[in-house]
Amino acid sequence: MDNIMQRSVNINTLEHKNAANEREKFIRKLLIGGAVFNPKKSAELGIRMQSSRFSVILARISLSADEPRSDVSEIIYAVRNIGEELYGAYSECYGIDVGAVTVGFLCCHGENSDFIAEQSADLKRHINELFGLNTTMSLCTRECSVDDCGKLYKNARYAMLYRLSFKPYSIINYDDTLSMSRLSCEYPALLEREIFECIRSRDEASLKRAVSAFVGTIDNMSYDTIVLHTTRLLLAVDGLAVSEKGENESVHNSIIEDLSSLESIDDLTVFVEERCSETMRFIQESKADTKKDYIVSAIIKYINENYTDSALSVEAIAASVNRSSNYIRSIFKRSQGISISEYLTRKRFDQVCKMLIETNLTARDIGKEVGLNSGSYFYTSFKKYTGCTPDSYRKAHRNLNYNKI
Repeated sequence: MDNIMQRSVNINTLEHKNAANEREKFIRKLLIGGAVFNPKKSAELGIRMQSSRFSVILARISLSADEPRSDVSEIIYAVRNIGEELYGAYSECYGIDVGAVTVGFLCCHGENSDFIAEQSADLKRHINELFGLNTTMSLCTRECSVDDCGKLYKNARYAMLYRLSFKPYSIINYDDTLSMSRLSCEYPALLEREIFECIRSRDEASLKRAVSAFVGTIDNMSYDTIVLHTTRLLLAVDGLAVSEKGENESVHNSIIEDLSSLESIDDLTVFVEERCSETMRFIQESKADTKKDYIVSAIIKYINENYTDSALSVEAIAASVNRSSNYIRSIFKRSQGISISEYLTRKRFDQVCKMLIETNLTARDIGKEVGLNSGSYFYTSFKKYTGCTPDSYRKAHRNLNYNKI
């Protein structure tokens, strides 16, 4: 008997889960997929839409950096259940997952929609008490047909973008975003130039003030304008880095995608500051690299002109570029992948090989010509460098050149 009862419970549980999944698919298609409302299917799934007034609410969970990713789905599931219970006390409410950290609710209710804001505040409180997480919410309420609920969902999503212009973790009504100032939409070009000057002069403190003034100027504009002006600024900053570097390559990745993840206007300020500071460091490092490249070029030039001097040393080369021997060893190795001594040796033996083929001088005389005075060192090093003796090298390569003729 117990086994029969357990199987019955399991079957009922599966049927309940299946029905819940079908209802979620139905609501998802209605809001996101643009499907036409099907009354028959709605009735079969137990979905009731008996009023012509609807609200779509979105709850975006702000996850902390140390929040285990494995817990996210459980949190989202809990938020859906809590929201359906809270809003469901005053309406027909159906919840769906609309993103990795966002839950959506479709509510069908009477004329009075005051409960939406009240229950949304309650939902935020529950999420904070249960999980220690903050939530930004957006909503749109309209009297419309069921088929137009997808428009409410789009409006709620658009309102969520305005979290940059509201206090962190607000409840944002789409209607409030429509009334936000659009009168002052002019791009703050003077502040852009000030930011440029701060970057060029590497003035970090003044840069922060200029960025703060820039963001403060665009704060009360529409979300679209905020994104447009911020993107324009950062693209110009990228262009500044490219022009300073002298290379036709992009310094940063997608800006708009990064902006969409920000939670507040303070986050936007920090984001712009970091991007500008990154460009400042990039330009500074580029100039430093350019200076090092110049020194390395001067070292190579000096070696090429003086390699025949048997007394040529790293210390003498360092003196020629007015730097310490340790410093030039370091930057040369990073730049060329070999040490200065290795470069000098290669230069000398390359010339030896050339002279063995083009002249009749003895190997010992050629060694002296290129600054290699020690006979035993010369023969040993040459064999190590080429794999054969000087005489063998001369015969092999002269025969090769003769055959080519």
